[in-house]
Amino acid sequence: MSPSDETRRWPRLVLAALWVAAVVAWLAISRSRGIGPAEAADSLRDLLASGWWGPLLYVAIYAVRPLVLFPASVLTILGGIVFGPVYGVAYTAIGANLSTAVTFQASRLLAGRRVLRPPVGKRAVERLVANPVETTLVLRLVAAPFDAVAVAAGVLGLDFKAFMAASFLGTIAGTIAFVSFGSSIESLTDGQPSIDAPLLALSIGLTAAGLLVSRWLRSRRPELAA
Repeated sequence: MSPSDETRRWPRLVLAALWVAAVVAWLAISRSRGIGPAEAADSLRDLLASGWWGPLLYVAIYAVRPLVLFPASVLTILGGIVFGPVYGVAYTAIGANLSTAVTFQASRLLAGRRVLRPPVGKRAVERLVANPVETTLVLRLVAAPFDAVAVAAGVLGLDFKAFMAASFLGTIAGTIAFVSFGSSIESLTDGQPSIDAPLLALSIGLTAAGLLVSRWLRSRRPELAA
């Protein structure tokens, strides 16, 4: 291994070590305190709503969320609870796209200069690389695992701008749906939440619309169905 290769390898090893440490630390803390993602997010509710800096803190937490594998759906619903349907969508859209960029770039850095092409699912990988915008859009619309999509895009070396644009478009409906649902309940942990029927209907409708759009896209490009 040349000195230049060794130099390039160290940042990747440090990043991988920090990433693993962050995940282990979160799992250890949550297990020791007996709290899950919903309880952890609900404990932030008053803090996020207590000052002008609440939205900034929310966006920052959302951006680094993938580093500890914290569920995006939980924070999205929390955004609706704390900020309402309008501001909740805006703040969540910013945070979600930042978290996608963080995951993509971290995965790209860990992969190094190599563009990985795993033997498993070779045809699906080839379609993703050949049609990054449409494939990413379909994956987002059908609610494929949020962080896994960004990790795959980074590891496969997809064009960053094209991926981010498709990811943003593909997550709008889901973001509005989850935030609207959050706006219709009072807490992530209450046993009997207070539900706003119109907002709940809106969230269901937007989710269904996203699935219909993805089905239409796949009917136009059958090769994306895989």
